[in-house]
Amino acid sequence: MTAFADRALRELSDPAALGALLLPDGDAGRVRTMLAATYDLSAARIDQVTAVHVRTVSLQRPLFPVGRQDGSWSRLVPSFTRGEFTLTRPAPADPLWIDLLAGIDVTVVTEVDPSGAESVLSRAFDSFTTLDEFRARFTFFDLDAFLAEHRISTVEELRDAFDYVVTEIRLRRPGTFDADDPANRHTLPVTVAAVIADPFDLAAGLRATRLVREAAKGFTGPAPGGLPVEATEAYATAVVVAADGLPGGLTATDVEQLYGKEGVVSLFVPTT
Repeated sequence: MTAFADRALRELSDPAALGALLLPDGDAGRVRTMLAATYDLSAARIDQVTAVHVRTVSLQRPLFPVGRQDGSWSRLVPSFTRGEFTLTRPAPADPLWIDLLAGIDVTVVTEVDPSGAESVLSRAFDSFTTLDEFRARFTFFDLDAFLAEHRISTVEELRDAFDYVVTEIRLRRPGTFDADDPANRHTLPVTVAAVIADPFDLAAGLRATRLVREAAKGFTGPAPGGLPVEATEAYATAVVVAADGLPGGLTATDVEQLYGKEGVVSLFVPTT
């Protein structure tokens, strides 16, 4: 391990220092990247990230990829019997090393989609007198193909052939969102798995985080409480980079944007 890696481990082992890197000067970009990588937020909008609390920090944690083996067993005498089994166990390979594993609580202000239907109304549609009237009511429907398929040529035949029902569903409308309402404040737990890229290599850092995420596919992420969100990944991943060790022509913003598009957080630590 290099001098920078040693320094990064020492600095990030401090929960306060790690929290400051994740939420620098109130900039929630890194935290939002973590949340989007670990949760399905389609039913909840993160309005604000108000705080980050680092609960635990663990250094140099091994992650053993698991392998799956499928097989069958059969017996012919005295009677035919067949069984199938699946075995999931650590694969016979060296572990992946997570340089830093941190448990984090993120406090957010969230607007939740109320979902559901306010009303459902179904009624018969049998009073149409022309084909154009029917076509105008069911604009999503290929009437000409339907008529040809069922050999219908007149509006009377169409009306007598089937029962037609129109259903109108009115969705619930969300109330006025109040960011100051304590009911809209929630805590989302996130586990961050960070790898140190030293010497710096964009591709190597991305590959390392990809391996961690793939190896952790079978793990269960933390269950959120009080929000209609689902954990999609066990870990959010991060790459630790030397703040003053980037090659010429590459800025910290470039690195953060590239990794961010892949759902990976960038953490910059000075070398001195």
